[in-house]
Amino acid sequence: MGRYRISQLAERVGVPATTLRYYESEGLLTTRRTPNGYRTYGDQDVERIRFITTAKDLGIPLARIRNLLGVWQDGMCRDVRGRLLPLVAEQLADLDSRMRDLQDVHRHLRGAQARLRALPARDEPCDPDCAFLTGDQTAIADRTGPTASVPIACSLGPDDHADRLARWRVTLAGTTTQQVDGTTVRVELPTERTAEIAALVADELACCPFFTFTLTVTHDGLRLDATAPIDARPLLDDLFIADPTGPRPC
Repeated sequence: MGRYRISQLAERVGVPATTLRYYESEGLLTTRRTPNGYRTYGDQDVERIRFITTAKDLGIPLARIRNLLGVWQDGMCRDVRGRLLPLVAEQLADLDSRMRDLQDVHRHLRGAQARLRALPARDEPCDPDCAFLTGDQTAIADRTGPTASVPIACSLGPDDHADRLARWRVTLAGTTTQQVDGTTVRVELPTERTAEIAALVADELACCPFFTFTLTVTHDGLRLDATAPIDARPLLDDLFIADPTGPRPC
């Protein structure tokens, strides 16, 4: 039976070592240690992580995955199937709802675009007679709040928020966040964290596409600029500035 250090396991299953440590802290992964204190894992841990990853890819929260692990480990395949089917149905229903909301917003944005294109290029200040200003913006305002022009929403569930924040905290440990302007923060990291920060950025964009990340790698180190719309600034602060014990407001 194979034995792996945490870096070897991370490479084998394609999951960052920071995430594996978080799974351990949450009781999803049991770690054995060598006499000199190194974490060590076996082939059964490889399959366990693959099951967790597959369940996460289905959008299932970590708390429910933790409950599923006992069935996966001790039950029959039919038992796992029986537990997964209603969870997947629940995720599909949530996704259908999100898609309907996005389609509504898409229609309104298309209408706004058409009205803007129809505006004459006047060398005068805008006034209430502008076609765009007389368009129906009520539905957009109702869905996106009093100040937002597009919906600011994250697709992660509460448990996965905690997972993601834990990964950010570990990766950003020992760094200082600088305020660039009202919508952008900057952090500098050692180059050996490039792979971990790149993976985090990719995951963050998958659930929060309103973020913009600029990654610069030089011989001196790694610089990450993170930008968010003004209405999403609390989410940006939560990743880089806010108390990690507090809730993520998305």
